[in-house]
Amino acid sequence: MPHSIAIRATSPGRAARHRGGPGGDATTLGRQAFLFLASVLLVLLCAPFAAHAQKPREQPTPFSVWLDFRALASASPPQVSLPIWLASLRTERTSADENVPMKTTYRLHFRQVGDLNESLQFRLFFDDQKGAAPSVSGWSETGTAVFQHGPFGTGIGLPTSENLALPMAGVDYIDIIASGDGSNIRGLFLASLKRAEIRHALDFEAPAGVVDAFGNLPTPTLNTDDASLYGRVKASLDPGVTKLTPGVESAGTWECDLQAPPLGALVTFEVLDADLHAPAEITVNDRPLGTVAIHQPDLADPGYVGLVRPLEPDMRFHYAGWLRAQKAIPGSALRAGLNTIVIRLHGDSGPIAVRHLEIQLKYNSPSLDYTLAPEKP
Repeated sequence: MPHSIAIRATSPGRAARHRGGPGGDATTLGRQAFLFLASVLLVLLCAPFAAHAQKPREQPTPFSVWLDFRALASASPPQVSLPIWLASLRTERTSADENVPMKTTYRLHFRQVGDLNESLQFRLFFDDQKGAAPSVSGWSETGTAVFQHGPFGTGIGLPTSENLALPMAGVDYIDIIASGDGSNIRGLFLASLKRAEIRHALDFEAPAGVVDAFGNLPTPTLNTDDASLYGRVKASLDPGVTKLTPGVESAGTWECDLQAPPLGALVTFEVLDADLHAPAEITVNDRPLGTVAIHQPDLADPGYVGLVRPLEPDMRFHYAGWLRAQKAIPGSALRAGLNTIVIRLHGDSGPIAVRHLEIQLKYNSPSLDYTLAPEKP
């Protein structure tokens, strides 16, 4: 809740000795009148800002919606304003029998409204459980299949999300299908996409085709071959997924062989279900280097999930999705030959997963620019 600040003007502690006549001290009265008028003026000037701080403007989002499936299935579901292109949401469950397991279908009915839903950002949030991988399919009114995506997830046992850009031409229904009672499906974020012209350097990789609504970074492209540019060497260490679990396997180890130690390095990877209050820690060649830096999207992102622990005063936040993490490594921590990089869980962190580990090495080159600091300031 915003706090207001009261500002009070006070008169000097010592009164003037000059008297202005029967009315009393003219200097003191004049000073008090001036201070009173100044205080009134200050309050009037600050009033619009105080009012703005107390009641922030609600950002309009007529062409996007967050559907919390768990909240909508509760006894007191929230009221949700649907975009004009979304007609309804219905949940269907089929009972299990001897040959067919139980499954749950979330069916979204769409209206065709031209450019407003020509293409949609479709981000599905779910718990990645074994045997409950969700899939997404699009259908026309006549039952013709338009697209099919999934199943998603690897059964790693962590909250995650899948982000798609769906062309909606000819699509009247989208089905989200999950095995079981669908309790592992958390929710869905939908937003209209519009085209925008983007220019990028011809010699470099093209940017992602879709910009995330909340500023999350796209999954990087990993090259199997080492790449050199302006004294930088970039190499992929591991494109796979490694799960770290407290008390079980709380650290992952990777090795890289260097011909010569660099001037500096940068380790980059993606982390799933990161505890933003307790990021993972990195050790290089038995030298602890501290926690990694995590790129955090806008706090309005539905990917943030709160966690309240007993006897802890603050709510902790995890992110149900992949976030980019980085750590700068001083050149003195690396050596020619075999180097060991360890990513370890923070002592307060829950389980996470890491993937797409790469390293950048900075070497001396004709393009390197540097200055020599004086011995004495």
